Amino acid sequence: MKTKIVLFTGLLLACGQMFAQGEIDALRMSRNDLAGTARGQAMGGAFGALGGDVTGITINPAGLGVYTRSELSTSLSFTNARDNTDWNGITRKENKFKVNFETLSYIAALEMDNVSMPVLNFGFSYNRLKNFNRRYNASTRGMGVSLTKFIETRTNGDDYTIGDDWMNNYFSGAPWLSILGYNGKLIKPIGNDTYEALLPEGEKVDPALWVSERGGINNYDFSLATNIEDEWYFGVDFSLTDIEYKVSTNYLEDFPSPEGKKYGINLDNTLATEGSGYQFKLGAIWKPLNELRVGVAYHSPTWYQMTDYFYGKTVAYYADIEGGKSLNANTPLPPDDATDYYFHTPYSWTFSLAGVISDFGIVSVDYELKDYTSMNISNLNGVDMEANDFIDADFKVASTLRAGAEVRFTPQFSGRLGYAWLQNPYEKTFRDGWREVMIVGTMPNFTIEGNTQYFTAGVGYKFTPSTYLDLACVYQTRKDNLYAFPSVWDADDGKSLVASEPATLNHSAFKTMVTLGYKF
Repeated sequence: MKTKIVLFTGLLLACGQMFAQGEIDALRMSRNDLAGTARGQAMGGAFGALGGDVTGITINPAGLGVYTRSELSTSLSFTNARDNTDWNGITRKENKFKVNFETLSYIAALEMDNVSMPVLNFGFSYNRLKNFNRRYNASTRGMGVSLTKFIETRTNGDDYTIGDDWMNNYFSGAPWLSILGYNGKLIKPIGNDTYEALLPEGEKVDPALWVSERGGINNYDFSLATNIEDEWYFGVDFSLTDIEYKVSTNYLEDFPSPEGKKYGINLDNTLATEGSGYQFKLGAIWKPLNELRVGVAYHSPTWYQMTDYFYGKTVAYYADIEGGKSLNANTPLPPDDATDYYFHTPYSWTFSLAGVISDFGIVSVDYELKDYTSMNISNLNGVDMEANDFIDADFKVASTLRAGAEVRFTPQFSGRLGYAWLQNPYEKTFRDGWREVMIVGTMPNFTIEGNTQYFTAGVGYKFTPSTYLDLACVYQTRKDNLYAFPSVWDADDGKSLVASEPATLNHSAFKTMVTLGYKF
């Protein structure tokens, strides 16, 4: 490697249809955390057949028909998220603390002058469905593959011609990371629409990645329910949802040098996504016995209109320049900075069973099926995007299991325990890294999430027949694979062209929350 140090910068404020979500982004917007009141979360969220709590209404709107009194309640949470990484034996730790307003609800229980249909209830509730707030970083030494090799392989594989006039490249359909890599001198042309990586074959790199995420998914439910002779309960719900998500990443690679000088690349990215959508839910609960409840609920997809904002910048602080000249390559800004598109989440079914043991306690179980292959991304003209082909191939129907119990020690004091398990929705070949991940824009890093577990507990106390306070503790844990960039496989013989080495990302979060309610 030559020792002349030169600086190359590629700057891109990105737009265009290619910057809509990829398959990993679609999944991120389609999975929720354990949500609801402190009582509901303390019982693992298993309220689909119970009702009488805002958690149950968001799962099965028929639960609203259980109310015999009006109610007002609100919840607050305190969450500490911990993300530890291990990349080939080198560990890193990060923590992030956040206070969130979790729920707000108003239930109007209206008595009907009808023996067969004793109540007609209306409800409004706000729920924080997901928190994106966390940060993590990872680093290792002596990795045998570079981001520049990934850019080279993807650019050559797509047979694009990329020149100095980036504006023509912008409208040519070339991958944005290839354009940014070319302008940042991470790859260079060697003839016949073929490119070569900055780092020579066989060299090793010392990579490091920093990621910071924030935002959330908020849901507003408008519900209507009744019951027939206190045996059958039916409910409908219309939901409005908004998403706000922002992630900033920094990825660098230091290249080894026999002269002891520092060479390498640095890639900065920012993605901001915002959108709003709507959904409807239908539910029913059957009470064949006073001690038994059976529930079923359908959740439609949430139909969103989304906007993505991308920003990418790369710097190469070593390049092979003939004649020893210091050069700078700056890419101008594109004519627009946002991409609008439609996205809808998976639909789901929830089946629930609960047992009520007189005034002593409750045992409840929910089983949810969600079809992640039904996620869909389209432009504003309704034309499906390429990401849908990857969604169909790489995802499957996934299960969620929630279970909980409540024991009433006295008429005023109750104790609760719960557990929830969320299955990852990946096909095995995709989860194990044998299929290439589709990325969009200039952000190559991603995570493949593992199964998520929640361990929950809590207590409740009634100060008066009308006023109550519930407390809950929720521990979340999940083990993910973190990739700085995707692997690339030869489509003809299945051989690895770029073998990306993942880090292990252990995510955990401890949340305490409180709900205060008043019945009237």
